[in-house]
Amino acid sequence: MTNDEPQATTTDERRATSARPRAAKAVTTRARIVARIFLVALGIVFALACAEVAMRLLDKPRAAVSGWRAVYAAPAEINQIGYRGQKIEYGDQDFVILLVGDSQVEARACAFDQMPERRLEAHLNEAREANGARGRVRVFSVGASGYGQDQELLALRDYFAKYRADLVVLWETPINDLWNNVFPTSFPADGTSKPTFWLEGEALRGPSEEIGQPIRETPRLKLTLTLRKNFHWSRDRAWERRYPPAYSPITEVSHLEVVKDDWQQWYDANRRGMRDENPANEKSHLTIFLTPRSPRTTYGLDLMRALILEMQRASVAHGAGFVAFAADNPRSEEGTHSEGLHRLNGNLYRTSRAQYRANLEYFNRGFDFLPVPVRLADWMASPADPHLNQPATDQVMSDLAKRLAGRFSDRR
Repeated sequence: MTNDEPQATTTDERRATSARPRAAKAVTTRARIVARIFLVALGIVFALACAEVAMRLLDKPRAAVSGWRAVYAAPAEINQIGYRGQKIEYGDQDFVILLVGDSQVEARACAFDQMPERRLEAHLNEAREANGARGRVRVFSVGASGYGQDQELLALRDYFAKYRADLVVLWETPINDLWNNVFPTSFPADGTSKPTFWLEGEALRGPSEEIGQPIRETPRLKLTLTLRKNFHWSRDRAWERRYPPAYSPITEVSHLEVVKDDWQQWYDANRRGMRDENPANEKSHLTIFLTPRSPRTTYGLDLMRALILEMQRASVAHGAGFVAFAADNPRSEEGTHSEGLHRLNGNLYRTSRAQYRANLEYFNRGFDFLPVPVRLADWMASPADPHLNQPATDQVMSDLAKRLAGRFSDRR
């Protein structure tokens, strides 16, 4: 026993002695690995910082700019605040009308001298001359294709910053305006970004940005902006998260109810751009016909009403009257297919003209609103363009002039 103990001790000491270099070597190896990782990370950070500086110096990529003005107009056809229309010039005695709207006001299908502003002005002046009234009427336009009441309100504010009006006439396009106001981009999904308002309770908030400014969600870093541009980021989806639920497809159907395949046929042939329509999230020209009304549609109607109310307040604050109208057109494709149950990609959607009328009445309640029917059978700009053609535009402006008669007098 006595002879064995020193031997064991010597063996342990040898093992301990041989383990120390291995442990030290392992520590050194780990330190080198950590140092290399740190240097690589530092190099990556430095490279990213250099890339950020370079992109800032080059100002690329650039942030998306929100909104637009004239879309389809030659430079000579653009007025002083950037919209298609005659130059804004009037005398002290002139009665000035401002026509506010979207593509119907911009009127791509009409020659410049046959635009809605020109035809309304002509019809009103003819009536005044026939009645022996003094002075003249001048009509000017603010509005562009794809506008909802959000950009129309901003355009109205731009106008009143420099010019006066005695009457503001809002041309509504309900099948567009509803989703135009709700979504922060143009049609279809994630189109051009635009200024957007929203509701907090009943209070109107916004806009997210002014026309021509970078969008609100623009990241501070150019590198982040580069990633966003190369890996699709959806502004629509980001905003949708704050909205109430959209329309739920129909699940229970009476065996007596006929299911139409018109929407599916449109989709299969991509007629009227049906593949861009999205009834599921309500970014669709068909939304205003969907019944029963969804919480999201109710939100959109409340938002639209709040925006129109703000337009009315701005008009009154600048000494102008305010009236809204819509070109009621039951011959439109949406109008002729707006009743019944429709099949689309495995889902069923119910629409109703009565729901459309109820929605129209809902957001126009309390406003001076004039429905002006489209009476011409041949009213389309082209088979592929559902805007009013030149004769139909003139008919609507002629009838609107008659409805406006007596609503204004000489300025002095």
